[in-house]
Amino acid sequence: MDIVNDKKSFLIAPLVFLACLAALLITWVVMDPTALHHAFDEDGYSPMELATLPFYAAIIPLVWWKCPFTGSATRRRLLCTAVSCVAFMAIVKELDWHITALTACYPDVVASFKGTPFKMRFLTKSVTGGANSVAIPLGAKALVVAYFALLFGVFAALLAYFFVPLMKGFFSLHPVAWTMCCFGSSGVMVQVMDRLPAWVRHAKELPKDKAIDATSSFFTAFEEGGELMIALFALLAIVQAHKYYTTHPDAD
Repeated sequence: MDIVNDKKSFLIAPLVFLACLAALLITWVVMDPTALHHAFDEDGYSPMELATLPFYAAIIPLVWWKCPFTGSATRRRLLCTAVSCVAFMAIVKELDWHITALTACYPDVVASFKGTPFKMRFLTKSVTGGANSVAIPLGAKALVVAYFALLFGVFAALLAYFFVPLMKGFFSLHPVAWTMCCFGSSGVMVQVMDRLPAWVRHAKELPKDKAIDATSSFFTAFEEGGELMIALFALLAIVQAHKYYTTHPDAD
């Protein structure tokens, strides 16, 4: 099947999406919860997390080599730069480089702040709080804002820019649009699986527990597996868009 020109090419991404979900579900069923946790989540250095990094890294050279955008050279360069920025920041997030950088610059602030500083409450507070409370300098807040802007801000700008074409492409069964919808669905799945343990804990008024069981390993498998799926669909969308606009040079 041609990845863009076949009438059923829009089904490629959904089929890949379902295959990935099936693979994650089977993995969760057959693996011991503790073994699965160690294989999928070790603070950025598990086999699954390390396997994910090359796929994010591959986005950067691929988007320049197989440019998926049309228009003037300036427009293409700006859009490729934006995609490269988001891909690089995804690697930063995976390896917690943002936390490492903030800790190196402001060790006392990070040490005395309860939880990760990369939360909105870090930006709204003037002091860290707690017994060893210290003032939160503007420089520390600036680093947190820069992280949010470069990752989520640039991504949101790209989504807003392409939102209308994406919706039109979805209803016209455009393969690239369907791939990007699977990309977005993978991102939503990651966020839901990341937050579900806390939601369940709060709903049942349970204490915070880091015990690894079948339920927690399920969330871990689909959260970390979903991050790999995001990179896969990004790569697929780039290749599909490049081929489509190469074979349809007059398309918008």
